Amino acid sequence: MITKRRCPHTGIVNFFSRADPLLAVGSVCRETGPAPYVWRSYLDDRSGVAVDRAAAEAHLRDAIARHPDPNPNAI
Repeated sequence: MITKRRCPHTGIVNFFSRADPLLAVGSVCRETGPAPYVWRSYLDDRSGVAVDRAAAEAHLRDAIARHPDPNPNAI
C-alpha cells in the first residue's frame, strides 16, 4: 500500500510505503519547462516527466510496483 502526503511549504507530493511510513519511496513535483511535472522513484534510478500530476503519479506508482519489496514480511 502506498500513501502520499503533500508538503505545504514546497508543494512536493511524497509517496510512502507501508513498510516504512516515514521514509519517502518517491515524489512528484512541479517544474518549469515543457513538461511541468517530474516524478522520481527513490527505490531505483527511475524518473520521468509528465504533462499533468495524475499522469506523473501513475508513472511513479508503476515504477514503485515494479520494484521488488526489500522486506516482504513487514507489517
